[in-house]
Amino acid sequence: MSNNNSFSVRVEGLSKRYVVPHRDEAQGTLGRVAAHMREFFPFMGRDESDYFWSLRDVSFEVKPGEILGILGRNGSGKSTLLKILSGVTQPTAGRATMRGRVGSLLEVGTGFHPDLTGRENVFMSGVLLGLSRKEIASKFDEIVDFSGIEQFIDVPVKRYSSGMYVRLAYAVASLLQSDILILDEVMAVGDAAFLEKSQKNIEKIANDGRTILFVSHNIHAVRSLCHSGLLLSKGQKVMQGEIEDVVSCYMRQLHGLGEQRHSDISDRTPFVSLVQAEGWEGQRPCTILQWIETFDSDGTPSRTFETGDTMFIRIGYEVNQKIEAGYFTIFFIDDLGDRVQVIYSLHDDKELEIGTRGVIECRIDDLRLVSGEYSLTLDFGQIIDGHLKFLDCVPDATQVRIALGNYLGKLGLRQNQGALAQRSQWRLLSD
Repeated sequence: MSNNNSFSVRVEGLSKRYVVPHRDEAQGTLGRVAAHMREFFPFMGRDESDYFWSLRDVSFEVKPGEILGILGRNGSGKSTLLKILSGVTQPTAGRATMRGRVGSLLEVGTGFHPDLTGRENVFMSGVLLGLSRKEIASKFDEIVDFSGIEQFIDVPVKRYSSGMYVRLAYAVASLLQSDILILDEVMAVGDAAFLEKSQKNIEKIANDGRTILFVSHNIHAVRSLCHSGLLLSKGQKVMQGEIEDVVSCYMRQLHGLGEQRHSDISDRTPFVSLVQAEGWEGQRPCTILQWIETFDSDGTPSRTFETGDTMFIRIGYEVNQKIEAGYFTIFFIDDLGDRVQVIYSLHDDKELEIGTRGVIECRIDDLRLVSGEYSLTLDFGQIIDGHLKFLDCVPDATQVRIALGNYLGKLGLRQNQGALAQRSQWRLLSD
């Protein structure tokens, strides 16, 4: 942990465990009685299997003005971490230091009293943040306007829809001048207009020097809003760093890609055998695609390229009989799992005479993809009655890395400014 005092959130060795009830139920009546006795009389002792660790030895720091995206699968410990930082629950071990007022928006149903009206809950939340009634009143109209629920502000919040609830709760948390804002899935509820307004508001909060801890399964929102990221898995910290690196690691984890994907692409051989590779749902109907290898413009095997380069992709194939009207497809998949480019052999005017065994080469001139790591999915099929029917498909057959380089000059492209690089020419027609 850094000794730098310039932090707004510092978490040190944070752990949280819960008792797993009735572990001994399978052992009959005596087992259930023993479980209940241990639950109510701790001196009877428990062993480690009686506990579930929701968080275990998590440490990190967040600087003022930083937006930290917290990622992880369901059950990874994200919500437990936010509840501890919000003061909803206490840690079993470790400590969290929060400098300043903390405003939080956790899951729908927390933070507001259901029997109080929206107006009453706004003032109650402000008092809990340590604000005077006058300070809250000065922000009240802005909160109501931002939430867009003016005609329902004097209705008990238990009558609100989940969207109305979250809009008001977000407006309260963000506009009552908390120094640290904790947001859990605020992008999961609300219409497009509210989400756009929320994103702009989050950026403004960070520019004002306030700190935001942001949890969302909306990876596009995490990427566009957050400066850095924290990845949790099974209650433990996997990594913390630049948001692009953390998102890439999370997406590899989410899609169940092998440990090989965690090694550096440039260290792996460009030749990949596909004989034992799995299909979309495990076993492939036909093992036609045998291997794949990528080459640079000089014909040297490579997995690393720059935008604008020429890339060669060679695919070895083997079929039991000659295929009429056969075709190959290469899908470029980014680290979010989106198809950013699809290339068919059918795009070439020349018809392919596909024998029972051979190697086919795809040449891509002026590669337009921007910086990133891409997975290549291969597909082989046949045109039957005007329709494309796949016969063999290998997802994540190989991976390549592309760097933008100087393709677009010194300025290049900022993060999240598109998947393709397009050169252009500009001229002034008049003053």
